[in-house]
Amino acid sequence: MAIRLISDDALADSIFDIVISGLKPSSPYRLEMTLENYYNINAPMDLSRIVPWRSSGLYYSDQQGCISLSQTACQSGSYQGQYPMGLFFNSRPDKIRKVSLPSRLEDIPFNKHFNVLLEVFEGKRKLEELRFSRYYQLPHIRGQDVSFYQAKARLFYPEKAGNLPAIVVLSGSDGRIEKAQNIAQLLASHGFVTLAVAYFGLEGTPEDLDRIDLGFMEEVLTYLGSMPQVDKERIGIYGRSKGAELALTAAAFFPKLKCIIANSPSCAVLEGMKGYRNSGHSSWVYQGRELPFTGFSLRAFLVGKLSRKPRIRYQADSYIPVETIQGHLLLIGSKQDEIWPADESIEKISERWQQRKNQMYHLEKLVLEHSGHMLTVAYQPNNRYKKIAWQEVLSDSVRSWQATVGFFQKYL
Repeated sequence: MAIRLISDDALADSIFDIVISGLKPSSPYRLEMTLENYYNINAPMDLSRIVPWRSSGLYYSDQQGCISLSQTACQSGSYQGQYPMGLFFNSRPDKIRKVSLPSRLEDIPFNKHFNVLLEVFEGKRKLEELRFSRYYQLPHIRGQDVSFYQAKARLFYPEKAGNLPAIVVLSGSDGRIEKAQNIAQLLASHGFVTLAVAYFGLEGTPEDLDRIDLGFMEEVLTYLGSMPQVDKERIGIYGRSKGAELALTAAAFFPKLKCIIANSPSCAVLEGMKGYRNSGHSSWVYQGRELPFTGFSLRAFLVGKLSRKPRIRYQADSYIPVETIQGHLLLIGSKQDEIWPADESIEKISERWQQRKNQMYHLEKLVLEHSGHMLTVAYQPNNRYKKIAWQEVLSDSVRSWQATVGFFQKYL
């Protein structure tokens, strides 16, 4: 028998198929998949990477004695039916083992790749196995730590980069660097210079998401514009969740940002947080002034999360002035967002965008029907949404990520 991996490349955001040939015709076989040293952007941040993720399924070979993960229906196991990437997407951690998160940037691993093991069983007898790696950061991508005043960052770029577009990458209210890094590594592997920025939650950054000075963004943009690898006229920004709010706010104040993607955004500046409590102040400060904000109600948040119908009454002066943005804008969100009403925010942002005098920049919207707030990297397992069909969650993650990469490739 033979096992063959079919994939256009080795990136973690690419689809792959595994074809097994030389089996007995029309016979049952069990396939087991294990992900080793796997970082998952959708998992709790304190889940240990050494915990393996596993999935399994029962498949019947065809009349030629072949099984294809993309073409052969899974009869039972971690999922059922014929779905490309179904076995991978339905992997789950073996156990919940939590670890303490490092407070210093230099102690946080890069999580460049993970390993996949596929084993083929006939009954209890193991017949064959296949091992391969999937990359967030391809081997030719260089990475290095960068420090700014009140911000920490990781820079990623192709080793022979020259005059490339650059992207600032911001994660959400978790702060830190891990999730932003994961996205930045993939975008760099698609041909960009990227800078994942931790704007709070690490040593050398603000402790809380409260009154964060946007001055760090000016320093970040100056740094990128001075790099020989970067075309200073082509700098963009990506943010998701709270990072999308920050990305929109930064783009409204800093015209150097020429391409903006806001994933699961807020249309307004929201109240800051101290730990899990609202701070009574704005999340952001610029030029010594707190930006007007809409207050945060923990009770309203919990009720909205439980009902999956979050509602926010925005204060009029807290709306982000997106009409001043001097770049192309993509808004991505879900109608089923359980954290805040991202689809409503997308419409309010669109309304303000229409006030623009300069029509040279494009606005695109991708509002998805399913999934939720965690629209991250294509194909990565996401079991947050128990009441939504996993096929829909998978489809939305692929659509949102492909739209992200495609928008930057087109407009930056």
